[in-house]
Amino acid sequence: MTDLAARTTSLPLPASSAARRPWRAAGVVLASTVGNGLGVTPTVTAAFGVFLVPIATEFAWPRAGVSGAVAVVSLATALASPLAGRLGDKWGARTAVLLGSLGLGLSILSLGVATANPILFYLQFALIGAFGALPGSMLYAKLLAEWFETRRGLWMGIAGGVGNGLGATFMPVLAGIILEATGWRGAFVGIALIILLIGLPLQTLLIPKRMVQPAPGEATAGAEPEFEGIPAGVAFRSSTFWILATSLPIGGGCLTAMFATIVPLLTDRGFSLETGTTVVAVCGLTCTVWEPTMGALLDRSRSGRILAPCYVIAALGLLCLLRGQTVPWLFAGGMMIGIGLGAEFTPLSYLLSRYFGRRALGSISGLAFGVLLGAGALALVMLNFTYDMSKSYRFAVLAIIPFLIWNSVATVLLGRYRFEAGKEDVLF
Repeated sequence: MTDLAARTTSLPLPASSAARRPWRAAGVVLASTVGNGLGVTPTVTAAFGVFLVPIATEFAWPRAGVSGAVAVVSLATALASPLAGRLGDKWGARTAVLLGSLGLGLSILSLGVATANPILFYLQFALIGAFGALPGSMLYAKLLAEWFETRRGLWMGIAGGVGNGLGATFMPVLAGIILEATGWRGAFVGIALIILLIGLPLQTLLIPKRMVQPAPGEATAGAEPEFEGIPAGVAFRSSTFWILATSLPIGGGCLTAMFATIVPLLTDRGFSLETGTTVVAVCGLTCTVWEPTMGALLDRSRSGRILAPCYVIAALGLLCLLRGQTVPWLFAGGMMIGIGLGAEFTPLSYLLSRYFGRRALGSISGLAFGVLLGAGALALVMLNFTYDMSKSYRFAVLAIIPFLIWNSVATVLLGRYRFEAGKEDVLF
């Protein structure tokens, strides 16, 4: 395989859009943050616990049958991510995320008339997952990569970490409030209307139709720029891509599954539900803060090696949850896992943009994020399968640690960025 990272000459990028149109760039950051907060993970996956019991009661289904809808969403999003990435390259990130937001909102709206037919019920959630692949972290990261150079990691981290963090915190609360007033169907309708009547118009207004505004004296002709970068086919044949694709996405998927397993793991060990939920909150808050922090640190680096300690810390956090006997140790474990999570999603997008450029970033990211989402779904199944077989999560949690160690090794092997930042952004 061609090792792109081994080339010694790094390519500086041209002046960024943020340097040319700072206020429009600020709008892109805001739109991306709101878009992440109204994506499929905060609005459906994170909020689904609110709907589980009411749906199971009305349909007379076992809870496992209802919760299977979440697995369908994750699988559909994973399978649709490569296509979503290609569409982002072909149509432009703006068009892709706007159409995706429209489709996501309408597919969630359809749950207002959901019936007890399991095939139709799961099909509705499959559509939610498929449309949700478009207005997701992957294409918002592509959008931000088209606007920013020297502060690209920071803004990716804010849009992804803060957007998803706040969305996952407040959407379940909002869903619960609407559900109390209107029932579970009305709550889904309310979420859909927030996406369609608030998120979509805001994004349409704030995301410019042309990503890179020409500097005075440049040939404009109103055409989109030819972004620098490596074709997707060449990237997929490189060792750099496969080092990345087999490390951060798999490790990130495992940690995401672990995040969803913290509460049952700790209650199984004899700790209270309150302790478990507090550890989850500590983990989520840490990730929300750490993601933009790592983005800012990556902006100041010339390789991904700065990420390596984060995954070792996350591995130690898993051991704290398995072996910790006091609440402070559990809180420390949650914080350490949050550090690992904060070094996965935004850094993955950032590294892909620096090693392969922006030319085919959507297609390249689509495959990597498909691996991430698929790994997360598989890891969650394996965690619960292991528990069913042994009545303990211990062995499955320990099996995650080698993947995190490989993350650390992989980021060291990647070497220096192929496409380093060019001229300074002026936005903040």
